Amino acid sequence: MTGEEITSILKCLNSKTKIFQKDEFIFLAGESKPLVGIIIYGKAQVIKENMQGDRLILRKLGVGDMFGETYAGMDIDVVPVSVTALEETKIVLFELKYMLNTCKSACAFHQTLILNLMKNIAKKSAMLNEQMSYLSHKTIRGRLDAFLFEQAEKNGSYFFSIPFNRRELAEYLCMDRSAMIRELQKMKTEGALSFNKNTFCIMS
Repeated sequence: MTGEEITSILKCLNSKTKIFQKDEFIFLAGESKPLVGIIIYGKAQVIKENMQGDRLILRKLGVGDMFGETYAGMDIDVVPVSVTALEETKIVLFELKYMLNTCKSACAFHQTLILNLMKNIAKKSAMLNEQMSYLSHKTIRGRLDAFLFEQAEKNGSYFFSIPFNRRELAEYLCMDRSAMIRELQKMKTEGALSFNKNTFCIMS
């Protein structure tokens, strides 16, 4: 869409723009109303916590990413996940009904907006299936192997960087951080891989 079309569609969506500071909740599980958000600038992450307080990172978000549309399309009063800002982040928020219903001005690009929404939902479904494939492995080593080899395949190289620090990676793969670090060190000692911060090299 052109800049002019985007300005028009934001009016049709009755959208609001807000700025969130680092570590501030954009959505809070069990409290926030289901809305759709799009990141204008900054970074955020979608997290799920259990009753014991353990966190699972479901997704990291960057500029242009949309979130919340799945829950906004469900018949629920509050969202079951939280979204937190990783740095100062500007968000456009709106209700899904304004996207799905044709506006009074009958915007020619409203259909494009709906098509983009469907593509976004399909992409997220694929990402969730990918994460579940890692979690299907019972051991820490199995989950790390599955994740790291997948990253290598995506990058077309055994040398690659991942978008997580150690804490985030442990949360993403649902494992204890200390146990994960010990396993990574063991893999390094065995010569299976080398790493520096979030950059890895699988030794073939």
